[in-house]
Amino acid sequence: MAATKPSSRLQSPGDRNVKNIVLGDLLFTPWYQSIYPEDLVAKDADRLYVCRWCFRYSCDTLSFAEHTRACVHRTIPPGNKVYEHGGYAVWEVDGEEHKLFGQNLSLFAKLFLDHKTVFFDVATFLYYILTFTDPTNPENYHVLGFYSREKLSWDANNLACICVFPPYQHKQLGKLLMGVSYKLSGWETPGGYIGGPEKPLSDLGQKSYNRFWAERIARYLLCGKRPGNKLEASPQKANVSKGARKNPPPELMTVEEIGLATGMLTEDVITATKFMGVLQPDTSPKKRKLPRLTGAEDPDKGIVMTIRKSDVQEWAETNHLSLEDPVKDEGFLGEWLSVPIPDDIEVGSGAEQ
Repeated sequence: MAATKPSSRLQSPGDRNVKNIVLGDLLFTPWYQSIYPEDLVAKDADRLYVCRWCFRYSCDTLSFAEHTRACVHRTIPPGNKVYEHGGYAVWEVDGEEHKLFGQNLSLFAKLFLDHKTVFFDVATFLYYILTFTDPTNPENYHVLGFYSREKLSWDANNLACICVFPPYQHKQLGKLLMGVSYKLSGWETPGGYIGGPEKPLSDLGQKSYNRFWAERIARYLLCGKRPGNKLEASPQKANVSKGARKNPPPELMTVEEIGLATGMLTEDVITATKFMGVLQPDTSPKKRKLPRLTGAEDPDKGIVMTIRKSDVQEWAETNHLSLEDPVKDEGFLGEWLSVPIPDDIEVGSGAEQ
């Protein structure tokens, strides 16, 4: 799926080619139209039945019932499991190996995404499917959402499209998928990967990423750990005067330093710190020079930021931020199981107390 001009307007019922969606035993309304073939899905279709395991679709109840009884993915999703923790799992599905699955998933996701265009050539994409399995019945799983990414991105994108299906939204699942996307892309590249989602983002996507980025930076500054490491609170400095604790000195850090420490693009670092309201103008006459990252020059990288740790702490408390990373390193499987946890990146001690 490729980005197009974003829109914040939900389509009226008359603009949608499907009135209602039946996903398994769930009935809900789509937000936008999708380009289902008209010979299979009429423009005025009242209900579209979608398989909750493979996303094959039909407007005929008998055909749908026959398929669900024989669906090859009824007990296990396609692809390889790369993450599992607390009943949730993420499966990597190669679009080249599972073309029909990728096409059907893209058509279904388009019903809830206005700023994406469906590409039927899914061979160049990887799909990461988020599932939840009933602990009392290991073969009864639900697909909650997914994200996709291009196998080769020239724009440092670690995510092309993300969608949590409406019945499962408002459960922090988007943050889980975003965290997995940064984790996997960071581990795939020696020395770490600096990247972010494909842009432009939708209004909802921008809002979600603003919060995710802010939390990612806050965990780094407050815990002194790159996201993904075991989080431990930074020790308090000894013999700090009462006045110093009340008005702590700021730590100067460049946008590039924070980006290197969190795996984030500099533009995303700036967006997040502005969103948090913790960015202060730097009045220092001298600016430190840092080694440049490979790739195109970014004028934002050398920008020096002044951030007080107390401001970040206040933001975290106000927004009820948990310092525990929602993505657990011990949950990764397969080739990721032996990936060493990155050491702290010594580009700065974080904001001062």
